[in-house]
Amino acid sequence: MGSDLIVKKIAKHLRVRSGMCPAGHSLMTSEKKFDGEDAIRAEVRLNGRVGMIYLNPFYGRFEYQCDLPLSEGDIVALACPECRRSLQIDTHCRLCDIPMFAVQLPDGGQVEACPTVGCHNHSLKIVDLDAQLVRMYVHETKVQM
Repeated sequence: MGSDLIVKKIAKHLRVRSGMCPAGHSLMTSEKKFDGEDAIRAEVRLNGRVGMIYLNPFYGRFEYQCDLPLSEGDIVALACPECRRSLQIDTHCRLCDIPMFAVQLPDGGQVEACPTVGCHNHSLKIVDLDAQLVRMYVHETKVQM
């Protein structure tokens, strides 16, 4: 798509409000919260073990909670907890040279990240910039009186 916009760094107050797997199932959950907001939930696989991982929905924050013990450098596989479809994409991490994973956004955008624990390579791919910013912008400007 010629109109794609890929953002490497962006304001810290953008968050994913409606993240989905490639089949369209919601990855958002109120089971875990980060800064009061619903986490992104995915099935996580590592060395034959399967668990659940909860990712911070704020773009650029790398906190997570996982029921499997993870160590820096582990490479995890992520999938939709509903349909088990892989979140892996064809784009490779420019730092680790392994396939990244993506959380789909409404209107065709996606957040891409490296599945290596401790790698902070990620990007935000936006197809309709105006629509995505309206959906993701957390702090609204309010008139002070």
